[in-house]
Amino acid sequence: MENGTTFHRRSVIRIVSFTLAALVALSAAAIGGYAAANRSRTSMEYSYQRALGELTDYVNNINIALEKGKYASTEKQLQGLSNKLWRETGYAKSALNQLPVNGTELSATYKFLSQLGSFCVALSNRVSEGGTITEEESALMDQLTDYAAEISGHLASMESALDNGQLSFAELEQAAVSSGGAEEVSSGLSDGFREMEEGFEDYPTLIYDGPFSDHIQQQTPRLTEGKETLSAEAALQKAKDFTGNDALTLAEETGGNLPCYRFEADTLTVSITKAGGYTDYFYNSREIGEATLTAEQALEAAREAIQKMAPGEYTNRYYSISGGVLTANFAAKQGDTVLYPDLIKVGVAMDTGEVLSFDGRGYIMNHTDRALSEPALTLEAAQAVLSPRLTVKSSGLALIPDNSLGETLCWEFSCEGEDDDQVLVYINAENGMEEEILILLEDETGVLSM
Repeated sequence: MENGTTFHRRSVIRIVSFTLAALVALSAAAIGGYAAANRSRTSMEYSYQRALGELTDYVNNINIALEKGKYASTEKQLQGLSNKLWRETGYAKSALNQLPVNGTELSATYKFLSQLGSFCVALSNRVSEGGTITEEESALMDQLTDYAAEISGHLASMESALDNGQLSFAELEQAAVSSGGAEEVSSGLSDGFREMEEGFEDYPTLIYDGPFSDHIQQQTPRLTEGKETLSAEAALQKAKDFTGNDALTLAEETGGNLPCYRFEADTLTVSITKAGGYTDYFYNSREIGEATLTAEQALEAAREAIQKMAPGEYTNRYYSISGGVLTANFAAKQGDTVLYPDLIKVGVAMDTGEVLSFDGRGYIMNHTDRALSEPALTLEAAQAVLSPRLTVKSSGLALIPDNSLGETLCWEFSCEGEDDDQVLVYINAENGMEEEILILLEDETGVLSM
């Protein structure tokens, strides 16, 4: 009997031990899962805050440029301001697209940014051709300035509330989940965005000559056009192959003119297009150690990586170094012609040479096999247009984007100017017009243009 009692006691102890071990294992797994989820949420919160900060800065720049534009009357001033507005509105739309807000909820804001740049470019072009700005258009410019100031104020208030901890993007996502996907989501941030949208109730319709980029929202990306739609499982495999990370899981599906699947794992986020399965972007928010690579070594790592990610012929012109990461721009080539609209950006960690970011959106939106015509202007004729203060170091054909959302074939000249200035000049290969002049700035932080 004593042996039976001892056996029973041992069985009970064994069962209790196994149960406790299982509970400990489950608890550890739960804690680990919570920690991973928390890291992912923190990473996304940071990226959202950065996008909102950038959007606030861009809209503030737009507001200042519009204020100056009210007093500009000469071709030179209007051209400079319209070019700045074109760039800043483009940057602002890019930042807007990175926020976790349904595109339809901010459609009026997007429309404002899309039309504003083109409207100012059209006014500038008319003045350069000898025309004038009408009183009605001046009044419209004043109205647009008021809208920009109002948006800037809303964004600054939301950014301040985020910095003070009064609002968070996590709150916005939780509100969306609790609403079951309903359109009306209540949170401090969503209310702020909604209030900003309501300010456009009396927004004027800009009926104007020129391709206003209302169409951009419906524009079909060239690279994905006609491509087969992938399942989430097939896209996940592409994401794993692309990043080498087998722990990726589906986070969400995005819509718009470039529908994608977004996958996450720890500090890594990757977006794959539904059509064709191309990598839209990815970034790794891991901490960066002390730099051990030179800029040239990091650039070589970027060149090797881009061939694995999107094989083809590219040229690199610009790069910047910030926070221990070198970010390089690569433009695709077709034959001997550089295709600047088809841009891919790669970020390389200078501690290990690991690729931490990849942005293929410019390439996806624009890349296609183009029927490039022979330039009407010879290289010699184009070079004759250059200032005598410039010494040509190299030259070639390049396709550059223009202010009307089109593309212009140019002769690209890399030159040396006075005081050792490094200058890029783009001469229209059809009519010999000077399309663009860029001054390259090179220091320990990279090679940038102005």
